[in-house]
Amino acid sequence: MPSESELLERIQTVPDPCSLAVGVPLSIGEMGLVQAVEYDAGRVTVRMQLTSPMCMMAAYFMREIEQRLLAEAGVTSVHVAFDMALEWRPEHICASARQRLADRRITMLGGRMLPREKPEGREGTSDA
Repeated sequence: MPSESELLERIQTVPDPCSLAVGVPLSIGEMGLVQAVEYDAGRVTVRMQLTSPMCMMAAYFMREIEQRLLAEAGVTSVHVAFDMALEWRPEHICASARQRLADRRITMLGGRMLPREKPEGREGTSDA
C-alpha cells in the first residue's frame, strides 16, 4: 500500500504545459497546483488547482496523473478534482521556480502577474 506522500511525490514532476510554452519548464509541484492526495483502499483522489479559469489543460493533467498513479502497486482508481474557487496565486510557485521565471523576464503566468522579488540587501528599506 503506497503512502499519500509517495503518491504525491510520483506526480510532482508532471510538467505544466503553459510554462513549457514560455520557455521555463515548471512542474505542477513547483507551480504549487497540487492541494492534496488522499488514498483509501486503492482509490486515490488528487485535489488540485488551475492557474486560470480559462485553463484548457485540465484533461492533460488528469491523464498524466492517472497514468502515473495507476502504475503504482495498490492503486485501483484515480480521481482528479479541481478547485473551482480558483485560489491559486503566483505566490504558490516555489522560490527557485520564480527565480527561473525572473531570469527569463517572465512577468505573467496563468494570466496573473508574478510577485516581484526584492533585491538582496533591500529588505525593510524604503524609497521614500
